[in-house]
Amino acid sequence: MRIPRYSLILLTFIIVIVSVIGNPHRSRHQEAAITDRIDCYPEAEAKYSNFSKHACLARNCLFDDIAGPNVIPCYLRRTYGYLLKQDAQRTATGIRLRLQRNQAIASPFPEPIKNILLDVQYYTNYIVRFKLYDADNPRYEVPISLTASPGRAPSPLYEFIYSTDNTRDNLFSFKIRRRANSIALFDTSIGGLVLNNQFLQIVTRLQSPHVYGFGENNHETLKHNVTERKIWGIFARDQ
Repeated sequence: MRIPRYSLILLTFIIVIVSVIGNPHRSRHQEAAITDRIDCYPEAEAKYSNFSKHACLARNCLFDDIAGPNVIPCYLRRTYGYLLKQDAQRTATGIRLRLQRNQAIASPFPEPIKNILLDVQYYTNYIVRFKLYDADNPRYEVPISLTASPGRAPSPLYEFIYSTDNTRDNLFSFKIRRRANSIALFDTSIGGLVLNNQFLQIVTRLQSPHVYGFGENNHETLKHNVTERKIWGIFARDQ
């Protein structure tokens, strides 16, 4: 019997937290852009990363020669990400969106996934689930089943909102918002969606400074200091 082999998928979930330090050579507009940078070389601090300006540019990313402390020097282009191919299709439990990678920007990592399906499912009034997956090639999925309400949840507490940004090549992004007070709980408008074989990344804006016990790490304090630029791993290396 032949056993299918599946590629290991590394899922990187990043909350971008960047402290902006004043620099007399930068304008106010440039400082605002600094806070929205998405790291294009997340392994730069690793022992064998060989990080350099040349290595950054080889990934088709941008490099800041005068980046100060706690400023990301190598970062993704603002138009990197995915575009909406067609209007949403209604499904039994939510909606389905078809996305296509913005191929005007070369991928910094090998084997980018060109076409993506985004399924939004309202399982219950308390659970909304979004799922991004390859539209052209089936991939292994962990067989964890969720029991959904029959049909669409009647009164969901959360709503999924998507949009395109015409200042960034119509880049696609979405938010999950609490209906009661319209507060965004998950917001991908910053960009940085990277979907490649063995490297998956989704970036959200941090909605609160109160972050506790994030990831499988040794914590010096219960509450994280989110004013400094720091990387916390979510999963153990063998997961």
